[in-house]
Amino acid sequence: MAAYDPEFRRRPEQFVRGRSWPRTLVILAFALACVIALVYTLVNFAVLQSNAADASGSARYVAGQRIGLIAAPIVLPLFAIGFVFAAVRFGRVWSLAGTGTRLRRRHYRSMSGGRALFDDLLARLRTGDPSRFTPLPPQPSHADVEIEFWTAADDRLGFATLTLHEGQGGKTLSYSEPVPFTGASYDALSAALTAGLDTKASPPGGRGPAAPGPRSPAAPSGPAGPAS
Repeated sequence: MAAYDPEFRRRPEQFVRGRSWPRTLVILAFALACVIALVYTLVNFAVLQSNAADASGSARYVAGQRIGLIAAPIVLPLFAIGFVFAAVRFGRVWSLAGTGTRLRRRHYRSMSGGRALFDDLLARLRTGDPSRFTPLPPQPSHADVEIEFWTAADDRLGFATLTLHEGQGGKTLSYSEPVPFTGASYDALSAALTAGLDTKASPPGGRGPAAPGPRSPAAPSGPAGPAS
C-alpha cells in the first residue's frame, strides 16, 4: 500500500483503483505452486519420509530434510493462503480516471522534518523543477514526512505526493495535493527518477545542473519525528 492511498480515494474524479490482472495472476501463480507442492507432498509422503530417513550427509542437512517434510503440510497451506490474500489486496493499482493509464510509483522516501519540511518540499515541488528539490534529504530511522513520485508514461504525466505525520504517535495525517509534472517538467522528473534523487537533478529543458541558488531541502535540526 502507498502512503498516499487515502488521499487518492478522496479524488475519484482524477484517480481510480482497479484490478491489475497481470499482477494478480502472477501472485496467484505462486499460490498455485504452493498447492501443487502440498498435493505432491501428501501423495508421496511415505516415499519422501523413507528418503528422509535414509538421507546421508551432514547432521544439519539430514535434520533439514526431516523437519522440512514434517513442516510442509503446515507451511505450504499458510503460504498459499498468504498469496491469495496478497492477490486480493495488492493486485489493485491506481490509474488516471480520464485515460485509464496506470500510475506507477517510481520512488518512495521517508524523511524527518515535520511541518517545516513538508511545506518547504511542497513549495519546491510546485515549481515543476527537479533541481529545486534534489537531492532529497537522507532517510532516517524515524520519520514524519513521506514523499512519493508517480508517473503515467503513456500520458507523459507525473505526480509528486507528500504525507505528513503529526500528533501522538504520528497518527494525525495531512496530505498535499498531487503536484503534477507535465511537458518538460515531466521529462526532467523522469530523468531524475532514472538517475536517482540523491544527486542534483537538471532543470526542465535539459540545460544541465541548475545554477547555485536556494539550498536543496534538508530536515531542520532537532529530534526526529514519530516513526511512520
